[in-house]
Formats: sequence, structure tokens, C-alpha cells
Amino acid sequence: MRRTVGTLVFLLAAAGVSAPAFAGPFPDASAPGWTRSDVRRYYPAPPPQPHYVHPILGWIEMRGGFYDSQDASSNDWTIGMKTTAHVAPNVLMGFSADYQRRDDAGREVTSQYVDPTGHVVTTTTTAVQNESSLWPLMATLEFHLPMGSLDPYVGGGAGWEFLNVQAYDYTRGFAYSADYDGFGYQVFGGLRLPLGGRAKLSGEVFWNGATVDREFFDPYSGFYIEENISVDGFGGRGGLAFAF
Repeated sequence: MRRTVGTLVFLLAAAGVSAPAFAGPFPDASAPGWTRSDVRRYYPAPPPQPHYVHPILGWIEMRGGFYDSQDASSNDWTIGMKTTAHVAPNVLMGFSADYQRRDDAGREVTSQYVDPTGHVVTTTTTAVQNESSLWPLMATLEFHLPMGSLDPYVGGGAGWEFLNVQAYDYTRGFAYSADYDGFGYQVFGGLRLPLGGRAKLSGEVFWNGATVDREFFDPYSGFYIEENISVDGFGGRGGLAFAF
């Protein structure tokens, strides 16, 4: 009994000595030397979602330039568009439509006099005016040879061409209009320069080959007459191409 009481007294004394150590305050998270990583568990952030870039399927080009027909005395101006799509990494097929216009007016002097200040005044009037409009519609094939940021290419097209010719003789009161059509082709080569990820500046030279014709009945002779006009020539054009 006496041993049991002694043991109990010893345990109480030991507890009284160690109690101040257990009764001390817990560490303060805001105290110096205490970091949030000691009280919060961090997990790695998920990887960012990849940015989706729409692939380039083809190009739409708006263009304009000049056209020099071999059998015409003056140059034409031309505007048009072309759309192409990739059939292989460096091969594109598409369609082009252009409008080529030529105006040529003949003039004659009708009067000339000197005004009171000594200036010679000449009055002219239009005697004859000729106009022609050519529409080449082509299926095209292009081969591109990329060289870094430069994009040179060569290609060709084949299709049908339509020509309208009008003439007016104001001195005789005569007007003439006729429509022609026929097979045509073009060969071309050019270069595209990037203006951004999805736009390019283009320039090219081309050759157009076609002979258009028409057939009509002449009531004075009683025969069918066939007329043909050559619209062969070369030109240059430039434009802007946008990816789709």
C-alpha cells in the first residue's frame, strides 16, 4: 500500500513539472518565420488549354492590273478574283473570273479660234468610239515553291472567254454591237509576300491565249458568216489574298 501511494505521488509530481510545456500556445501563422506552406498543401496547376489554330484550306484573292492585247492599239485594264483550295501541301486548284475593259475613241477637230486674250481655243467632237469587254472564266492549277517567308508559284488555267464589242459613229448615226466567245487559256507566275498569318500580298505576270468567234446569218448575201477575233496578249496584276 505504502509503495502504491509513493508511485502515485511520483506520477503527480512529474505531471506538474511537464504541464507548462504542454500548456504553451500553438505557433502563430502570422508570426515571423511561419509560412503558409507550413499550414496549406499546394497542388500543381493543370496545364493550359492548347490554342486552336484553324488550318488554312485555301485562299481568296482580289486583284487588278493591266492587259496588253496584241491586236489592240491601246492597253486594257483588268480586275477580278481567284479562289483556290489545297489538294496537296504545295498544290492548289481553283477558279478565276476576270473582267478586262478597253476604250478607244477617235476625235476630229470641228472648230478653232483665238479668244480676246490671245489663247487658241480648239473645239473637238467625238466621231467614233469603240469599246470592248472581255470575261475570261478559268479553272486553275498552281504549284507553289515556298522559300521561307516568300511564296513563289507558277500555274495555268483553261476555260471559256466571252467578248462584247461595241462601236458608235456619231457622224453617221451608226451603232454596232456583237458578242463573241471561245476557248481560252492562261499561264502565269508570281510571288506572294506575307502580311500576317492569314493574308498575303501577291503579284504576277500572265499570258492569255484565245480566239473568240461568232456565226450569224447575213440577209443581204443569204449566207452564214463566221467572224473571229484574237484576244492573245500579256499583262500583270497584283492583289490581296486572304486565307479561309
